[in-house]
Amino acid sequence: MVIRTIFDILSFFLCCLSISKAVFLNGGFPLHQYTQYGRGLVLVGGGLEENNTEIYNAIVDMAGGKGKAKIGIINAASSDPVGAFQYYRDIFLHRYGALEANRIAIDLNHTSGNSDAAIVALVRQQTGFFFGGGDQQRVIESFILSNGKESPVLVALRERFNLGAVIAGSSAGTACQPASVMIRGGVSWDALRYGAYSKPSSSHPDDLVYNPNGGLAFLDNYVIDTHFSQRGREGRLIRLLCDTHDLHGVGTSRGFGVDENTALVVTHAGTDNVKGKVIGQHGVFFADVSKAVVDSRSHYFSVNGVRAHFLTHGDEINLNTMDITFSSAKTSMRGHENYDHALTTDDIFYGKSSNPNRKPEFTRVATSIFDARLDRSTFGDTYESRPRFRVTMSRVDGESEGWVERKGTFHSDITSYKNMHIEIKEK
Repeated sequence: MVIRTIFDILSFFLCCLSISKAVFLNGGFPLHQYTQYGRGLVLVGGGLEENNTEIYNAIVDMAGGKGKAKIGIINAASSDPVGAFQYYRDIFLHRYGALEANRIAIDLNHTSGNSDAAIVALVRQQTGFFFGGGDQQRVIESFILSNGKESPVLVALRERFNLGAVIAGSSAGTACQPASVMIRGGVSWDALRYGAYSKPSSSHPDDLVYNPNGGLAFLDNYVIDTHFSQRGREGRLIRLLCDTHDLHGVGTSRGFGVDENTALVVTHAGTDNVKGKVIGQHGVFFADVSKAVVDSRSHYFSVNGVRAHFLTHGDEINLNTMDITFSSAKTSMRGHENYDHALTTDDIFYGKSSNPNRKPEFTRVATSIFDARLDRSTFGDTYESRPRFRVTMSRVDGESEGWVERKGTFHSDITSYKNMHIEIKEK
């Protein structure tokens, strides 16, 4: 009996030793925050104001908390990486209480750093990372080797991410994160008119361009866009999904666009329970083309059956199932609409007007459907013509829902919706 007990203890010890060895070979033990967040990301849509305490505090908290967070700042997307580092270092250290803010010195002028052992070692000391804005393609060219493989620094970043180090970014620092195709640029009307291209053209700067190899692959199954409602990018996201969802390895039928000064906080990435929660000022638009039908007879582009959701502060979504939980601060709009009719527009992708208190154009029209007693659909046309596209937005009883936190006026109300149907066609 004693021998059996000793044998059991010895077996347990050897098992623990084996596990410990495996853990160390894979970059170390999970960080303290891993228990709560798993693999986490804070994806900001750009225009992040330094007084946005909710977003900055989320980054610091998911990096271990005030007085503990060690933030590796990556400005590979920037044309001025040193100046951008100094800006974010001061914010994280002096305003939001990070213990350290360290420059990860890799950019297009220092690509050799992506294989530097000292930088790899520095990365392995961080509890979180922040990617600044600029051009997301610069990030890819800085971190991916010429043979298409991940650089040693990117490998180390992924090790830390897998142990619980948060990956945060703003603008290009968010757009570079998907495993799916990565948006590089483009305008909605040109995207609808000409389609998506895998290489840029100097003679057509407004073309919808994407990287067919994808981004840094910290988030699966979604295309990610930024500066979204403010720049009227709904059209380009939908067209890109329609054109690329069948691409092997990088295609997906789902995408989301994050508004400015807003973040989607992702927790437990890579699991069945991966969640996204909206924090910050505006919203996150989700598009799903899995049931969409593109009309091949159309001269330019026509599609119907696109499903869209728009989530705002406090709303949550399971990124696998797309099940949505609206914030407890919101109430259903069904039976409590404030207006008879929905709005229309002759410039659907205009984005944000000069009036900061007015909703961006697509958001304004889309949310109005759920605040209308008599209408079940509405439309918006593109300002550009030859062709002029019409975007028809509809709510379907028993499927579509609008929820709102009333703030006194239509434009100040915080409105969300799910399962809005979208059709786009030439007029």
